[in-house]
Amino acid sequence: MGSSGDTAARWRVREALIVIAGISAVIAVLVGILALTVLPPALANLSAQAVEADTRVPIADGDEASVLVPAGWVLQRSAVGEGALRVGSPDAELTVSLVATDAGVDAAFAVATDAPGAVTERLASGLDARHVFAADGFVAAVGSGRTAVVVRAEAAPGAELGRYDTALAMILDGIRIDASAPVAEGDA
Repeated sequence: MGSSGDTAARWRVREALIVIAGISAVIAVLVGILALTVLPPALANLSAQAVEADTRVPIADGDEASVLVPAGWVLQRSAVGEGALRVGSPDAELTVSLVATDAGVDAAFAVATDAPGAVTERLASGLDARHVFAADGFVAAVGSGRTAVVVRAEAAPGAELGRYDTALAMILDGIRIDASAPVAEGDA
């Protein structure tokens, strides 16, 4: 019984080590998945801030495009390298993402969506806007012939995007290129 008892004991130790290694691997995978899914939004929320008054904000660091963010809205910068600005309504039911691009309005809109029924108009700011309510939200491109800002908006689950028509119009009309005064009629 001595030799077979020792062999059985070694097998129990090996089995225990295999089980412990398997459980450790499963835990490591779960921690990795959580880190990839939970950590980025949590880190982004650390940089979120509510503006107290209407505030002009550059869309990306050093960017020539800016937007006027209404009082009470929440600003959030995107992950490094994306160059997007996200603004959220005070009730947290609308999120608007803005990204500046060197493409013109038509090219920026073509890249942003292929939804039919887009409307093109001249905003009070003097910039042109092309926008549409699509199945997955609201998409717009605002700018001049030289530069544009792509705007995407979506409502939280259960919220109605149509309630935010006025807010979306304010965001679009608050966009400026070169962070300057409105574009003159002949410059567009």
